[in-house]
Amino acid sequence: MADSSDSEQFSDGESDEDFEVISGSSESEDEMNDVPMNANPWFRVRPPEIDYLHDQRFVENSGPQNVPAADAKPIDYFLLFLTLDFLRHIVRETNRYAQDFITSQQRIRRFSRLHSWFKVGAVTLDEMKGFISVILNMGLIRKPSITEYWNTKFQSQDTVWFRNMFSRNRFQSILNFFHIVDNTTIPNRNDDNYSPTSKFQCFVDLFNRQSKQHYIPKQNLSIDESLIASKGRSSIIQYIPSKAAKFGVKLWVLAEAVSGYICQISVYKGKQYDPTPQGMLQGAYVVNKLLDAAGLFNKAYHLFTDSFFSSINLAKELLAKGTLFTGTLRANRQMPNTIKNPVLQEKESIYIRQGRILLCAYKERNGRKPVRIISSFSKAAQENDKPAMICSYNKFMGA
Repeated sequence: MADSSDSEQFSDGESDEDFEVISGSSESEDEMNDVPMNANPWFRVRPPEIDYLHDQRFVENSGPQNVPAADAKPIDYFLLFLTLDFLRHIVRETNRYAQDFITSQQRIRRFSRLHSWFKVGAVTLDEMKGFISVILNMGLIRKPSITEYWNTKFQSQDTVWFRNMFSRNRFQSILNFFHIVDNTTIPNRNDDNYSPTSKFQCFVDLFNRQSKQHYIPKQNLSIDESLIASKGRSSIIQYIPSKAAKFGVKLWVLAEAVSGYICQISVYKGKQYDPTPQGMLQGAYVVNKLLDAAGLFNKAYHLFTDSFFSSINLAKELLAKGTLFTGTLRANRQMPNTIKNPVLQEKESIYIRQGRILLCAYKERNGRKPVRIISSFSKAAQENDKPAMICSYNKFMGA
């Protein structure tokens, strides 16, 4: 339902009885996100708005793909992602690195553990499976140090399972030599082709391939950042004060909104090794990169993001690629002044539309800043005294 009663100035100085044209737009503080606001007029609309017809309908056959039989064991599902071929690859690279390291030593001390590597034998596939199971169980049974898992001094702290899997020395030897790439194939730091993720990028690529192969996501998707806690010395370690861990490796994550199933991940390498193309916002670059890698363009998927990624330009760009979008907007992004600086009372909202793009500003209560949100999918409608597009965002964002 369009509004003609508001006192905004019209682009032609006259108001139509069915809708209102908003000509005023604010100058952006974000020059890279320049939007020609007056190319098409923005119309003030009021809920309930009629259903907006979409050119595309979501017709994907969502759900698990190429999965084991119904009576399969949990390990069969685990091996869908960490495949036997990749485990054999890890065994080869671990043994290669152990061989290269030991032969490079000019002198090995008499009681060094290196002597036991060839005495016990190179690591086998079964040992590698056991090694990974120990690592996973260490995440469930937390102890202050690795050696404590083999401590027998206090019966109350004794965990027999770890000793039954490995001797302490054998486990630590495998841990020291654990590798998933051949070091000789990694470019030097001064090489133009150097990447700080080269020692584990093959594992990230494997996860993305298997994730894509075994599940087709439902329509609603979400993109956000995630932090793997680490204080290791690396150029990819990021500091994010808003996160609980604060220091770690940052991932860009594309997930199905309902289940949280991860469809695609990308490791952020830092500005030096992962620059944003000229003329693009980093958020828009990440969104396009993840959706393209996952092969989800032109399938009528609906993406939800927070204000870091969102902009009017991104919504229009995704719409041109057959992808719907909903996200919150930062106040410094370019938008009509009606939304940028809204005058609102408690639980009041304002909607404006430009073609498929709907903008909304909403104030939950006095004393709080207004929320600005954009969608190429929603219509102007209220749900429990809130804009329906905000309810939809709260439901599907942050999978």
